[in-house]
Amino acid sequence: MSDTLIERFDGVVRVTFNRPEKKNALNANNWIDLERVLDEAAKDPGDRALILTGAGGCFSAGADLSGGLRAGQDGGERHGLTGRAVRPILHEMRAVGEIVARLQKLPKPTLAVVDGVAAGVALGLVLACDLVLASDRARFSEVFVRRGLALDGGSSWTLPRTVGIRRAKQMAFFGDMVDAEQALAWGLVNEVVPADELRKEGEQWGRRLAAAPTTALSLIKRLLDDGAQGGLDQALENEARAQHIAFTTADMHEGVAAFRERRQPRFTGI
Repeated sequence: MSDTLIERFDGVVRVTFNRPEKKNALNANNWIDLERVLDEAAKDPGDRALILTGAGGCFSAGADLSGGLRAGQDGGERHGLTGRAVRPILHEMRAVGEIVARLQKLPKPTLAVVDGVAAGVALGLVLACDLVLASDRARFSEVFVRRGLALDGGSSWTLPRTVGIRRAKQMAFFGDMVDAEQALAWGLVNEVVPADELRKEGEQWGRRLAAAPTTALSLIKRLLDDGAQGGLDQALENEARAQHIAFTTADMHEGVAAFRERRQPRFTGI
C-alpha cells in the first residue's frame, strides 16, 4: 500500500497522506511523492487545483522521525527525513523548506482538507495552502516546543500572518491543541463542516477552483501574497501589470462573453 495516494479528477489533483496507523506521520516516501506531484502540477495544464489531505480521520501528526527506506529499496542506503541521503539536520530542514516553499508558491490554487490532527510540520503544510477546510473534529498544534524544538515548515512566517503575532506566540509557546471552533474564530481555517461531509465538501471546493480561470487565479494569488509585504503604490502597479496579462487570455474573453450573454462562463485555463 502506498504511503501517499495521488488521485486526479475534473482538473483536481488530490494528495492523501496514507499512513493512518502512524497518524499519517510524514516519512521519506511522503516527502518524495509530494515534491514530485508539486513539480507535475506546476507544469501540467490539466492540473488546475491541488487538494492536500490525510487518510483515516487524521491529516498528519507531523514528521516521522524514525527514518525509513523508499519502498522497493530493501537493504539499500538509509535515507533522511525527506528521502535524501542522511545529512546534518540543517540540510534536512532546508530540504523541507524547499518543498514547503514550492507548495506556497505553486501558481495554482491549493486547498488543505483537514480531519483530525494537523501538528508540527504538517501544520506548516496546511498554512502553506491557499484555503483550509476543516472538519468539526479537526485539531491544530505547533507541537515543537513540547519536543524541545524550534519551528519549521514555514510556520514562523505563515502563522503570524494568518492568526496575528499574539495568537502565533500563544500557539508556539504552549504547543496546545486548537480545536476546530477556535481555529475558525482565529482565522486559521476558512470553514468548518461535519466530519462526514468533509470529503464531499472538499471535492466540491476543489472542482470550483479547477473550473475557475487558471491564469486569473494565479495572478490573484500572487497579488494577495505580495500585497501583504509591500505598500499601496507597489500593489497598484502589480495590479496594473496583472490585468495586462489577464486581458490577453481566452478565459477573460469567455468571462466577458458569458456576462453579456447572461450565462455561466466555461473557462478552459488559457
